[in-house]
Amino acid sequence: MPTSTFRLATAGLLLVAAVAACGGAAASTAPATTVPTESATTAAESAPASAGSSSPVASADAAASATGTSTVNANSASTDELVAALTAAGVPNPDRWTREIEEYRPYPTDDPTLQKLQDNLAKYNPDPATLAGILSALQP
Repeated sequence: MPTSTFRLATAGLLLVAAVAACGGAAASTAPATTVPTESATTAAESAPASAGSSSPVASADAAASATGTSTVNANSASTDELVAALTAAGVPNPDRWTREIEEYRPYPTDDPTLQKLQDNLAKYNPDPATLAGILSALQP
């Protein structure tokens, strides 16, 4: 471990110990300080590789279950319902994506992957996280 990292980690631990020793209200109002460890960095670096290997549909399913968001019908949801669902799914610029979803309606009801929507959204090059968020908010 480099000396500067060790000093930073030691300082962080001393700060945490000092705050804990004070107790009471001071402990609850002090900002939390985290010191990244080598294992946390390694885990964070390996996460994108595993996330990138899954399909947008699998990512969408994981995002929906992780956030507990409910889905709306891609064919019949109102503009407000689509915006709300995309916002809850963490999709950036939900108004814009709502317009795109509505533009390409109707979608086949027997296609759980919403492939027609995915094909049309591909024109706009959404990043994988945005596409996964959009798909997690919709049902055919």
